[in-house]
Amino acid sequence: MNKMTKGALATGVGVALLLGGGGTLAVWNTSAEAAAGTIASGDLSMQAGAGTWTNAAGTKVKLADYRIVPGDALTFSQPVTVALDGDLMRASLSVTDKLTSSAAYLSVGQTTLTNAAGTVVANPLNKDSDGIYTASVTVTFPESTTGTVGTKATNDLGKIGFKLEQIAPSK
Repeated sequence: MNKMTKGALATGVGVALLLGGGGTLAVWNTSAEAAAGTIASGDLSMQAGAGTWTNAAGTKVKLADYRIVPGDALTFSQPVTVALDGDLMRASLSVTDKLTSSAAYLSVGQTTLTNAAGTVVANPLNKDSDGIYTASVTVTFPESTTGTVGTKATNDLGKIGFKLEQIAPSK
């Protein structure tokens, strides 16, 4: 290799090292911190009191002693204290339908919320909905049962409860 080729090769390697991190190229930049502030998160909570069961006639019943028949409905009502904290907080109260039954003849309805005056409250709730409500759900044994479907059956209604779940804000 002649001197000219060796010199060109050495120059090329030197330039490559400078560009590839072996040296520095000055690029101006600057930064500044923003005074963006701090943020606190909200919360939701629900506490439940003792619930009661009533039959289609509105009479309180004790499940262990009650025998449901086609056309009857049992309503579970429970006081719930709801607290919602957050500017765009919305939450839905629903029934946790964990009816452990092999019978398809029982159906669990939707949750109904009423305030202290007995007025039905819209669901979902919003941040201004803190308070005590009565949550209710009805379990129905339809009249359309044929033959002896559901006779002498046992169904665990103790698995029914209520769940308060936040709804994400809309974009």
